[in-house]
Amino acid sequence: MATYTEDANKAQTSWIETPPVSPPLRHWSGEAIEHQNWLDALADPLQNWARSLSRFPTLKKVKDALHGTWFGHPLHPAVTDIPLGSWSATLLLDCAWMASEHPEMARASDMTLALGLVGAGAAAVTGFADWSETDATDRRVGLAHGLLNAGAVVTNLVSYGLRKSGKRQTAIILSGISYAVTLFSAYLGGEMSFAKGVGVNHVAWEGGSDNFVAVMKTADLLEKQLTRVDAAGIPVVLWKENQRIYALAATCSHAGGPLDEGTCQDGEVTCPWHGSTFRLSDGTVASGPSVYAQPTFAVRVRKGSIELRRLEHA
Repeated sequence: MATYTEDANKAQTSWIETPPVSPPLRHWSGEAIEHQNWLDALADPLQNWARSLSRFPTLKKVKDALHGTWFGHPLHPAVTDIPLGSWSATLLLDCAWMASEHPEMARASDMTLALGLVGAGAAAVTGFADWSETDATDRRVGLAHGLLNAGAVVTNLVSYGLRKSGKRQTAIILSGISYAVTLFSAYLGGEMSFAKGVGVNHVAWEGGSDNFVAVMKTADLLEKQLTRVDAAGIPVVLWKENQRIYALAATCSHAGGPLDEGTCQDGEVTCPWHGSTFRLSDGTVASGPSVYAQPTFAVRVRKGSIELRRLEHA
């Protein structure tokens, strides 16, 4: 077994701030971006502004829609395919135009470039909504991802203007640069989703028993108090009101926050981390940023004990 030692004179760094060693591309991007503290100075006011919109009910509904609460999945990854696919087509059509200088190729490449710009706008607003609920190094990587995408959009806007003014060769060079930036930004987007788990269902890996399992004595459950229990290895939050007991997975599907440390009012439990709200009756999302419902549990009282059985897949 390998043994690792640290330099006693070297300042200790939290594991949160330490990028993975392998592969080299992930390590390099982590070193280059996650240690950029200046990004926080820009991120703080942007996030505070975005979160302040939730005070207004109408804007809160718009923000939830941008997260994808109505879609059942984050909306941002779905719309990013539009600019990436369109600009890939632009690159191919530009290459075809350079080989033939056929006007139809030029017209087609301009159309795909414009379509990508429209799609980039949709990707930007949905991505900004999701990013506003991130923290720590996730927030830095997300902001760098957004800034690179903004740079790619501006570059392509300039390219589109040059195309219309007849300076197509210069425009193609700019589009090529923009495409390279977009690819690296897409890599960072993948890092956010697949490596850091932003936007994934944080209860997808939790199991549960098909049979009822005892979790606590009925007499020990207090009225209107969120209580965390263990149901065959799965954390569950209980709520008792008017002699009825509700049971939801205690791990918030949005970012893994502990629902038992949140608040409960009017039949809805709110996560203390980012404010996602779920209905006690069926676990559905009442308000985002979460887009995934909480798993629910059937409840029965037998021989003085509360017993739970998981009802559905995450």
